[in-house]
Amino acid sequence: MPKSEIPQLTGLRFLAAFSILFLHTVAWCIPFNDTRIPSAIGGAVGVFGMPLFFVLSGFVIHYNYGALFHDQTLRSASRNFFSARFARLYPLFLFFMVFGSVSDFVSNWISYAPKEFEAYLVYNLTLTQSWVYVFAIHDRLVLNHGFGLAWSISTEFFFYVAYPFMVFGVLRIRRARTGITAFVLFSVAFIVLLTVALSNFGSIETWAKGFLPRVVTGRLDNDASFYRWLFYFSPYVRIGEFIVGCLAAQLFMTVREMPITRRERLYAGLVYAVAIVWLAGFAFIYGYSAAVPGGLGGPGTFGNELVKIVHFSALNFGLAMPLAVVMFYTSRYECFSANLLALPAMVWLGEISYSLYAVHTWTLRPLIRPAVSWNEVYAVDAILRVTMGIAFTIIVSVGTYQMIEQPARRYLRKLLMNGKGTRPAAAPVYAPNEVKGI
Repeated sequence: MPKSEIPQLTGLRFLAAFSILFLHTVAWCIPFNDTRIPSAIGGAVGVFGMPLFFVLSGFVIHYNYGALFHDQTLRSASRNFFSARFARLYPLFLFFMVFGSVSDFVSNWISYAPKEFEAYLVYNLTLTQSWVYVFAIHDRLVLNHGFGLAWSISTEFFFYVAYPFMVFGVLRIRRARTGITAFVLFSVAFIVLLTVALSNFGSIETWAKGFLPRVVTGRLDNDASFYRWLFYFSPYVRIGEFIVGCLAAQLFMTVREMPITRRERLYAGLVYAVAIVWLAGFAFIYGYSAAVPGGLGGPGTFGNELVKIVHFSALNFGLAMPLAVVMFYTSRYECFSANLLALPAMVWLGEISYSLYAVHTWTLRPLIRPAVSWNEVYAVDAILRVTMGIAFTIIVSVGTYQMIEQPARRYLRKLLMNGKGTRPAAAPVYAPNEVKGI
């Protein structure tokens, strides 16, 4: 009988949070005027953060709750699902939303307009701030105020709302060949659809201007641009990553009790190797383009166009398929990377990863400094700042996890889920599933 827990996925949750933490630590705490090497390293690591979060979310949500929807009524399953996810996400989000809002309000209270502040509160308290392209205070999108990182929690919440409507289609996949076909076809269709959207973005932007009161032009370098909102922040594009994760989880559950043959292991190993090369190539190009002015070439060259494609696709669809392959492979097969991800330290860090992600914008602030010129003294200073920033963030995360996240989650689950502190067990279409910290 296979183990019900998949500790490797909990370890991956830490890597997702760490990639964002490392990117922001490098970008905020050790900027330099005359070298882009730190930015290149930060970009090469940080590029995986959000795609990994969203694909992994699809995998573990379907792994944990797919059978629930199969074996209970839609109403009962939805109630239990939303109760569990609300208890998981909302308490820590609310704490930092209030903390960030008060901090933002105190520092800018003179210029706050009541109606704009009300709009900000409504969208943020309902976790819909990434669903809309709406401006609020200081000409910033509602998702860029207070607890700015919460845009990803809002996007995640949209996935939860959509999941009950998509789960039955995914659960219909009962054969390995069908699962592989569905995974590949959807992933390719996702890539093609967004590539077409990119090539026709001018028309999309013109259409948006017809009904939105304000549309800011610009690309990835502008947090208020319609382009960045649509392709990076909004759930309407990023849900593709979530679905890819769901399909990978369904394939895993379809084959999990089948014996692993030499032929399967060989083919799976080849696919896994391709996925690793794919991810490494994206990381190299993304990092190299940050390190060298002009990226891999000047304007109009193939290198420059390649960088543009990588920068766009790395936002979401370019990494979804290989990341899902990594999740499937490390969950099903014994290998070095699976053993590494399942180490007790990695699992423990994965369990506190939500707190790690939530606190780091505040724990890094004391270490932020202006850009300086590179020299040996500042090189040592950079290493110390990065080390202290990561260590301090982990320490504070342990505190918020133990004092806020876990107690509030237990209380809400007990309150909302029929007086029980744990999720009601689904009937055994699959063996009871559990990924720690989910």
